Amino acid sequence: MVEVFPGCRSREISSEFQGVLESGWNQVAAILQGIGVGEIANLKELEISLLDDGEMARIHGEFLQDATPTDVITFEHGELLIGVEEAQKQAVEFGTSADREIALYGIHGMLHLAGFDDRDPADAKIMSLRQEELLLKVFPGL
Repeated sequence: MVEVFPGCRSREISSEFQGVLESGWNQVAAILQGIGVGEIANLKELEISLLDDGEMARIHGEFLQDATPTDVITFEHGELLIGVEEAQKQAVEFGTSADREIALYGIHGMLHLAGFDDRDPADAKIMSLRQEELLLKVFPGL
């Protein structure tokens, strides 16, 4: 169901970590599909690409008219793009690990596919709580 494509040059994604991500994100996708809400309910595949700042900024500008790097971009057809360099920066800012941030961004993108939104502060709080729950459940070591 979930396939991970490491396309970043700034960081080596080990096959072990890639396997951890695929396993955890498959569990998250199954949980959210079981709820049966949003685009994720009908997706047979999710493609998650791990990209550097330059590529994230290019795509962010092309599709969202904001040519700056970002953490995650979600497309309704089941494609998620995760900014690896952004994860490294935010890990330092939040005192966590880049691995944890990368895992969290995948969950965040899938929650968007399940109908969650984070534009409004109240909705963002609900989404944040749900993504932390899922992170602790499927990635307890991160």
